[in-house]
Amino acid sequence: MRFIVNKLLLIGLLGLVLGACSTATDTEESSENTTEETVVETIEAIEETEEKSIVADEITTTFYPEVTRLRHLTEEDLEWYDIIMTRLNAIDDFSGDRETVYEIAEEYGEDPEELWFNWLEIVDAKWYGDYGNYAILSEDYHKLFTEIIEKNIVGEKIEQSSSGYNSDEENLTTSVHHKLHVDGESHEVAYIIEHRDDFKIAEIIEFRVNGENIDL
Repeated sequence: MRFIVNKLLLIGLLGLVLGACSTATDTEESSENTTEETVVETIEAIEETEEKSIVADEITTTFYPEVTRLRHLTEEDLEWYDIIMTRLNAIDDFSGDRETVYEIAEEYGEDPEELWFNWLEIVDAKWYGDYGNYAILSEDYHKLFTEIIEKNIVGEKIEQSSSGYNSDEENLTTSVHHKLHVDGESHEVAYIIEHRDDFKIAEIIEFRVNGENIDL
């Protein structure tokens, strides 16, 4: 009878030992699996972060914007500038620029359409003449900025919420900044353009995204 009891105890002890070994093995396997999953998740997180970059793999730095040769202003042009600008300054808003020029043309016996187009050239020469005989006009500046964003920023959906620029006539550079929404996320893009060859070449010399300099 005592032998049977001892045998039963021995079997019980063996069961406990085997159970403990099995639990330890399961714990080790679980720990290994958890470690592997953590490593995989970390790698995926790094890859996901890299994939979210909005900067193109290769930055395009050289552009060839549309350039306008400015009108050579005569004394008559300057007189027209003073006459028309004085009248326009007396108006609260400039929405009627064309109508005002037409009225002045009729008063002075000039062809309204001809004076209007001359006026546009006179204004461009007055506003941009400090840079030389050639200039990038406002509309063409915006075309250039759009091309720069299209070439250097990547995303499924890119929208501009605001933008602005300042020109340095002494150094012939333009500093530009944009606020963009790229795939639903807000970003700030800024760059400096250096102008060469009578503004026919626009070279990006500095490019930043969210305050971080990008290697060119």
